[in-house]
Amino acid sequence: MATPLILEFTKMNGAGNDFIVIDNRFYVFSDEELSALARRYCPRRVGIGADGLLALNAPQQEGVHYRMRYFNADGSQGTMCGNGARCLARFARMAGLKAAPLWFETDAGLYHVDVPDDPQAPVRLYVPPPQHYTPRPALETSLPETIEAAAFIWTGTEHLVCFVPSVQAVDVAYWGLQLRHDPALQPRGANVNFVEVLSKSAVRVRTFEKGVEAETLACGTGALAAALVAWQQQRVEQLPIAVHMPGGVLTVGVDPTAQHGFFLEGPAVVVYRGTVEVPMPLVP
Repeated sequence: MATPLILEFTKMNGAGNDFIVIDNRFYVFSDEELSALARRYCPRRVGIGADGLLALNAPQQEGVHYRMRYFNADGSQGTMCGNGARCLARFARMAGLKAAPLWFETDAGLYHVDVPDDPQAPVRLYVPPPQHYTPRPALETSLPETIEAAAFIWTGTEHLVCFVPSVQAVDVAYWGLQLRHDPALQPRGANVNFVEVLSKSAVRVRTFEKGVEAETLACGTGALAAALVAWQQQRVEQLPIAVHMPGGVLTVGVDPTAQHGFFLEGPAVVVYRGTVEVPMPLVP
């Protein structure tokens, strides 16, 4: 039997959206192996417990500081994760990457991020403009009058934005699952955001995430989707927008001086560091 690998990891969270984070510049796990790690250690009660696994990879392009790899708890690969990106940026800074801003590659394109030296200060992620905005998509799911499927939008990954009178009254587990699998959104499906407008510059959001297949305490790309759709449809009147999620508050705004004008800002916190014995090989 092969000797187990002692894997060092850091547990982090962004507004309650939690992650296992590893420095894959050292381990050089393949995507298939990272997927296996996510399936093994993300389940709660029987693993470390997390919404997903983040890997800090060496960059593939000149002038970029690192490559972000993200895998959901079920092992599926995510193109982008807003809370995860902020956490990985803070991890990269702690791992010795001192450039300001930090530029990194994802499967959704290039991003950059400002990481303050203060470990308790929020991290600001600059994002490219959203794509594939489709107001009132033609869904096959029959919805109650209290749920308005307002738009599909891509903010690094696929999102459906639904406006409701009260997010607390929504059965997120039921309606999130139904809409996430709606035939009109296949083959990739979509994260489903239920959005309540609080004021001219604030919304409350609950998100059902694909790959996790459950509601999460926060979703960064979901916060972007909810805020930008509300702004586009004039349901809110001004940026920045405070996005209240079960795990905390994220801010979506615009900086006209930045190369990528829109930003997502919020906490990126180290919870603890640890090691785990990983049976090898990970993939037969």
